[in-house]
Order: sequence, then C-alpha cells, then structure tokens
Amino acid sequence: MFLEIFDVEHGACALITTICGKHIMVDCGDNTSTGWQPGTALRNRAITSLERLIVTNYDEDHASGFANLNSNITVFGLQRNANVSAQLIHHLKSENGIGNGIAGLAKTFDRYTGPALPSVVDDIAITAFCNQPGIPPFGFDDENNLSLCAFVSCGVHRIIFPGDMEKAGWKALLANPWFVQQLKGVTLFVASHHGRENGYCEEVLDLCPSIQTVIISDKWKGYQSQETVDRYRRYAHGFIYNGENRRVLTTRRDGNMHFDIPSVGVATVLLGLAA
Repeated sequence: MFLEIFDVEHGACALITTICGKHIMVDCGDNTSTGWQPGTALRNRAITSLERLIVTNYDEDHASGFANLNSNITVFGLQRNANVSAQLIHHLKSENGIGNGIAGLAKTFDRYTGPALPSVVDDIAITAFCNQPGIPPFGFDDENNLSLCAFVSCGVHRIIFPGDMEKAGWKALLANPWFVQQLKGVTLFVASHHGRENGYCEEVLDLCPSIQTVIISDKWKGYQSQETVDRYRRYAHGFIYNGENRRVLTTRRDGNMHFDIPSVGVATVLLGLAA
C-alpha cells in the first residue's frame, strides 16, 4: 500500500494506492494558494477512477475540491456517515452558509445508494465508525462530532482518519468495544481537526500504544494546532522520515508526504519520503 498526504492548507486530502493499483481517496480538499486540485492532479498521473471516496467530515475544507474531482475522475463508491442526510447537511450549514464542495457532494448522495462497500480492497482493510445525529446527549447536532472515523489497515500498520472529531464525539465512540480494539493497532495517527485543541483527546491516545507518527494537515499559522504538537509527540515512538527520526509530521513543514507501507508483517514503515 502506498499512502500520500497532500498539502491542502487547512484542509484534508489523502490518496491510498493498493498493491494491485486501485485508488481510494480520503477527503478531497484543494490548495487555493498553489492551485492544486485533486481531480486535475490525478488525471495528470493517468489515474481516471477511484474505487471509493471516503468523506470524513462535512466541512468545506474536506470537500472543496469535489467539483474538480467529480468532473475529472470516475468515483465508484462513496463512504461517509450515512446517518447524515443532504437535508440535515443544509440545516447544519444554514447559519454560516454551505460551500460549493459540500453542496455538490450532497447532491450525489442518491447516486451512491447501492450495496455496502467491501471492507477489504486488495491488501487493505477499511473499518469506519460514526456517531448518530440527534439532540445531545443522545446524539450530535454538529458536523464535527458527526465525522466518519475511518481505520485503514495494511499488514501490521493501521492509519486512523478521524475527520474533525471533537472530544465529546471521541468519548461517545469509546463506548464501542470494537472501536477501542481498532485504536490499539494504530501506527499512523492523523490528528483530528487539523491538530486543533478541541480534537485532542487523551483518552483516545492512551489506547494507542503503537503510534509511530502523528500527521497534522494544516496551513502555516493559526488554528491552535501548534499548541498540541508537543502533546501529540509524547504518544509517538517515531520513525525515520527523510533521514530524520520524526514523531510528528505537519503539512505546513513537510508539505506533501509519501509512505510506502508493507502488506506483510514488518514492524516498521519501510519508506517515508517528502515529495
């Protein structure tokens, strides 16, 4: 499996390539500073289709490149928190307005109503968890705590993509024993809410004894992510990335990231190279 984390400023976009050359994208943010767009980037690499698009959060920074992706690439499947309807998204966004990416994504929901997507694709396994919408404390009425928390496993490695999950949402998911079991195998931890304080949850990190590195997708300044770096670093063992032992990687420092993750029982990431 090959994992790429793209620098989309204060946003999210990652690409997984399986051992047989299938492609799965996690979120589809873009980079307004550089003009980078997910669909154009894939098309320039002769990638014309995605097995699925995993949407972890219904905020614009996770979907700002959806129109570009949808016009350039065939997306065969959509994985998201299916408890959230297009109508509910528009309601949640009614106060501050809905962005073009999320609005366009919501229009496609009816297209992806077929059989459940397979949990195994070539050398990877995908397991996802989410909270239910509703009135607290029985559900959540904000898009962050309705994030999809996706685990992608390959060999002895497991990556967690938690969207913008906040502390209350994390704690609700901890009531699920299978979710807790998945946490125990996490080796690459993508920080929730771009490393912001409200996405940091010690109870979750305490259950992840095998973290090699924490990845923060964020732009250069702001959003409190710098305040959590040292705390995240305490939970990571580190691995050699671009010739250095690193425990926290950030797109603001490291830009695009590439990880070659073996599908056999090897205890370390074989390769971590900056783009």
